[in-house]
Amino acid sequence: MTGPADQPDRRTAEAAIGSPTPPVSVLILTLDEEINIGPCLASCAWCDDVHVLDCGSTDGTRRIAEELGAQVHNHPFESFGKQRNWAIDNIPMTHEWVFHLDADERFTQPLVNAVAQLLAREPVEAGFHLPSKLIFMGRWLKRAGGYPTYQMRLFHKQRMRFCDHGHGQREETAGRVGTLDEPYLHYNFSKGLHHWFERHNNYSTLEAEQALAESGEPVSIAALWGGDRIARRRAIKRFSRRLPFRPTLRWAYTMFIQGAVLEGRPGRIYARLLAMYEKMIAVKMIELEHARSSAERSSNR
Repeated sequence: MTGPADQPDRRTAEAAIGSPTPPVSVLILTLDEEINIGPCLASCAWCDDVHVLDCGSTDGTRRIAEELGAQVHNHPFESFGKQRNWAIDNIPMTHEWVFHLDADERFTQPLVNAVAQLLAREPVEAGFHLPSKLIFMGRWLKRAGGYPTYQMRLFHKQRMRFCDHGHGQREETAGRVGTLDEPYLHYNFSKGLHHWFERHNNYSTLEAEQALAESGEPVSIAALWGGDRIARRRAIKRFSRRLPFRPTLRWAYTMFIQGAVLEGRPGRIYARLLAMYEKMIAVKMIELEHARSSAERSSNR
């Protein structure tokens, strides 16, 4: 399933080199990312303060990062939220603004330009959500990938913290959060399908635990239909966890509502992968509910 078409285009990475140079430190979390770290750092060539926070790579990740000029740090991984907070507290980053970039993600020149223009206005926000372009089988899956889906990527290190949520993290701040609409590139399958399944096996456990923890909380109708697209997406995700036949519904939604059917074979395959992921979450929720019920019965004896 993976081949040259799935590998990051080095010409895309090289396009990010040049002016302008926004006052931003870049932070990259890694674990065995030797296939990705080179192209990732190439896309960061515009930045004068790039940090790699590794959590125990056994391949060539650290060596490659050091050879390419990144400052490499090491800290054992507990969770994404804690790892990002540790970086804020312990890494002496040059700039007040920080951009989190995963190793399988890439800057583009338009994104660098947009960040420079944004920061030139001296924004008072705590951080900014950005969208990503999902690249699969050499194609940008705009429809199947649900573009634009936003993640917290650019933030002010004095105004932002992170907390764990599901398999990832969410922002924790008293400040305002804005959006920047220029996307970065996400090569989610750069390590092949086997690695995608390994990651999502772990992610599905965390998502099942999060879904059960939130099962008694009401879903705000206002959030489901409100104008804030970030809050709306999160509310829809919580609401969908309560629906029956979620894997089938996820497949149908991706294929026919989002339009993956129009994106050829890559879109159809990705829709099936998302349905498999939903099935993994649903089965693990049943397993966790059974374990919880058994524990409650034992404690009441």
